[in-house]
Amino acid sequence: MSLSSSMLSNGSFNTNRPSDDPCNSAPVVALAASVLGRVRALKYISGFFTIGYLTSLSDKYGRKPLIYMTLIPAIMTQLLIVYMARPSSNLGVGVLYADGLFMGLMGAGILLEPCLNAYVADCTPRDGRSLSIGYVMVSLSVGMTVGPLLSSFLHTLTHDYNIAMFISAGTLLFLVFYAMFLPESLPKHARLALVAKSDVNEDATASLAPRVLATMKSGLVTILDPVLLFLPGRIEASPDVNISPSPYTLLILLGGYGIIQFASNGMSTILIPYTNLVYRWDGEMDGYYYALSGASTFVVYLAIFPLLHKLFKTVYASKVVAESTEQNEDLLEDQHQQSDADATTPSVAKSRQSVWVDLNFFIFGSGLYAVSYFIIALIPTQASMFLACIIRALAAISLPSFTSLLTSFVPTHQTGKALGGVSVVDTLVMTLSSFLYGWILSKTSATVPSAVFLLSGICTCLGVLAGLVVWVTFKRAERRK
Repeated sequence: MSLSSSMLSNGSFNTNRPSDDPCNSAPVVALAASVLGRVRALKYISGFFTIGYLTSLSDKYGRKPLIYMTLIPAIMTQLLIVYMARPSSNLGVGVLYADGLFMGLMGAGILLEPCLNAYVADCTPRDGRSLSIGYVMVSLSVGMTVGPLLSSFLHTLTHDYNIAMFISAGTLLFLVFYAMFLPESLPKHARLALVAKSDVNEDATASLAPRVLATMKSGLVTILDPVLLFLPGRIEASPDVNISPSPYTLLILLGGYGIIQFASNGMSTILIPYTNLVYRWDGEMDGYYYALSGASTFVVYLAIFPLLHKLFKTVYASKVVAESTEQNEDLLEDQHQQSDADATTPSVAKSRQSVWVDLNFFIFGSGLYAVSYFIIALIPTQASMFLACIIRALAAISLPSFTSLLTSFVPTHQTGKALGGVSVVDTLVMTLSSFLYGWILSKTSATVPSAVFLLSGICTCLGVLAGLVVWVTFKRAERRK
């Protein structure tokens, strides 16, 4: 999927033209950025009404249907783009808007991340879950590396980006067949139990409210229920999950994540138009940039992230052991308390360690995001673009850390709904950023085009602040214990 999407991104702005070509002028590039931003925004707006419902259904019917729903519409979209590129085609920009609407309603491209995260969360324990998600990102980074290089190579041979589009669609079709043989991660007994429970709740609701009101309520619940899951008391208690130190801790964490995603998606929306406008990059240079991004991500998740995990656990382990030993010595005074402590202390210590690992890496990665944006805003050179690309690859460790931390507080039968709530937040912030960043670049393209990166840096600092608030909350809870 990452291979095909990266090939598509590399071919979306074909700016391999002479520098005096009017189609490569600042107004045209800015207009292209604005149109692209509108299409993306329309996709996320329409996806807002369905993404929560679709991901919640995965708790009842499994994760695999989400894979099909994100792959098949993507194939249709790429074939549509190939057809629109034909000289005989009379299709206008309106078709792109219609396609964006369809893609959003089907959840194409939006469902992939929550589907993969839910799949990994079903199959892995809390300790080291972020590393498992990181290994999934390794495969995505390989696609991000190979896709642009393959696209540029094919364009050099054929001078036609449609070849890359066909290969991209073929890759997605192969993934559809591959998914048919992929085992379902959610246990069948968990799915059947949730189906029975939801049927009982629906029958009770239907008997207590008129049909029209019940339909309206059902529609609102479909959209907002995944996000409302993070309100106090909505997450069901379970012995296999962590307990939040504050009723609003997860809401604050989700808010910080949303702000960081707002900045990141906004930057991604205008990246190619910005580099084409400021540095006159062509498709080949864009391919090199994305190849560097994919290669850096590969190294980060395969080598650097596991090493950082090991170093952090080594440093943190001595502190945990010392605290556990002190608690055990106090409990030795009472023989009954001693037996309880022997049974619970190791698991509690391990749970605390996994929480601190994920939380600290979320804050650390978020801070690196801010650094990468400020570098481009303050030093708008090509070298700073490539340096920021490497820093952003390292900063991406905040994403699996966030997912691992969040799912550690949610039982398995609510994981799909929780990640659906995250996806709803994603669609909201991506809609806003797609509109806003394209508009800002169109207004500042002739004066200060790097202003969009300054905005991303400021927003990311707010996300870091939210992470620090959560960190203080956990620290106070530890001291009380």
